[in-house]
Amino acid sequence: MEEVFSMKNIIIIGGGAAGMSAASRIRKLLPDSSIKVFEESSYVSYAPCGVPYYVEDTVKDINQLVTYTPEFFTRERNIDVHIRTRVTSVDAGASEVSFVSEAGEGSAKYDYLVLSTGAVPFVPVKKWLDSDNVYTVRHLEDGNRIKANLSRASRVAVVGGGYIGVEMAEALSRQGKLVTVLEMKRIMPNLDQEISSTISSYMKAKGITVKEGFEVKSVENLPNAVMISDGRTTERFDAVVLALGVRPNIELARQMGLRIGETGAVWVDEHLMTSNKEAFAAGDSVEVKDVVLGKKRYVPLAPEANKEGYVAGSNLSGMSMVFPGSAGAAITKFYDMEIGSVGINEEEAKANGIDYYAVKIKHNARASYFPPSESIEMKVIFDKKRKVPLGAQLVGSEIFGRLSTLSLAVSYGIDAEKLFFSGIPYAPPFAPVWDSVIVASRIFNEHVL
Repeated sequence: MEEVFSMKNIIIIGGGAAGMSAASRIRKLLPDSSIKVFEESSYVSYAPCGVPYYVEDTVKDINQLVTYTPEFFTRERNIDVHIRTRVTSVDAGASEVSFVSEAGEGSAKYDYLVLSTGAVPFVPVKKWLDSDNVYTVRHLEDGNRIKANLSRASRVAVVGGGYIGVEMAEALSRQGKLVTVLEMKRIMPNLDQEISSTISSYMKAKGITVKEGFEVKSVENLPNAVMISDGRTTERFDAVVLALGVRPNIELARQMGLRIGETGAVWVDEHLMTSNKEAFAAGDSVEVKDVVLGKKRYVPLAPEANKEGYVAGSNLSGMSMVFPGSAGAAITKFYDMEIGSVGINEEEAKANGIDYYAVKIKHNARASYFPPSESIEMKVIFDKKRKVPLGAQLVGSEIFGRLSTLSLAVSYGIDAEKLFFSGIPYAPPFAPVWDSVIVASRIFNEHVL
C-alpha cells in the first residue's frame, strides 16, 4: 500500500460496524488527523442483529443494543460524529461531500474517504411500504416502530424465511401473535432441502404457519389490514414484516463513478480500496472474495463488517493489511433449535462442477447418558480431490463450537485427516468422546481411502 500519512481530513460515511471500526483504527494510527463520521440514523456503533430480541422483549431497552454513543466517540476518541445527517452527494473531483442535517445543508472537504453506507432492505415494490402496517427490519428505529405499533395486531405475516425472517417469526410468536411465514423457495434457502425441512417441521410444531413456494406478487394496504397475494390465493393480515434480505447501498458509490462489482456491490481490492485511490469501502456495501470458490461474493454479516472496517482503516493509515475473504459463517436460533452454516451447500457444489462427497449424520450433542439428551443434525460437503470441507450445515443443540471448528477448516483448507486427529476436547457435559466433527471426518476418510 502507498503511504498516506500526509492526509489530514478523513470523512467516513456511515456509523455502523464498519464505519466506526475504521474510524477507531484510524484514530489509533493517525492521532493528529481530523475524522468526521456522518450517520443518517440516530445511532452509531449499534447492533441491528439484536432487533428481533428487542421485539420479543428479551432485550428490554433499545439502548442496550448500542455499543458506544456518539458522545463516547467524541469524548474518548476525538472523532467528530454527526448523527441524523445524510450525505446527499460526493464530488470526487473536488474531494467534497454535501450533507443535510437537522441544522440544514452543509459540505466538508476530505483527503481520504471511507464509504460504509451499509445495506438497505430489499423491497420488490416500494409501494408495499405505503402503509403503517408494513415493516422492514434493519435499523434500531425499525425495532422501536415494530414494538410500538404491533401491540394490537393478532395475525402477522413474515415475508421471507431467511435468518431475519426466522428470528422475527420467533420474536412475534413469543409476543403471542399468530405468525405466518411466506417464503418463495424454502425455509432457510441457503441450506439444502433436507436441513431446511428439519427447521420447517420444528417451526410448525411451535405453532408457526409455514408456506413455502409462496412468492408474493402483491401487497394491498387497507386501513387496518394488509392483503397479500401470490397470484393464486390472497390472505389478510393485521401487519406484515418484510424480511426479504438486503441489497448493498451503492447510491453514493455510483454517483462517484466507483466500480461496481459482479455481485452488484462496491468493488474493492484486497486492501479494501475502491477504484478511486482516495476512497476505501467496507461493510455491507462491498463484495469480497469467497474463500471457497475464489470468486466475489456479497456477505453482509456483522463480523465481516467489523474486520473490513479495521482493515480499511489500517490501510488508509499507511499499513499494508489484506482482507482474505469470507466463508460466510452464520448462526441463529429458533426457540431451542440452533441453526448454522458455513461455506457452500450441495446445490452450489453441483453448480460449480465440484467432485464432492456429502456426509450427513445425526449425532449426540453430549455424552448419551448426560441429561438432557440433545442431538445435532450435520451435513458436511467435502471436496473429494483436495479432501477438505467446502461447507457445512448444522441444526440442533450446542452447534456453536462445532460450527466454529468447521468454519476454520473451510476457511483455511484443513483436510479431513487433520480434522479427524484434531484435539477437540471431551467431557460428558459438552460432547461425546466421538464428536460429530470427528465422526463426519472419519466417514469421509473411510469413503475416499
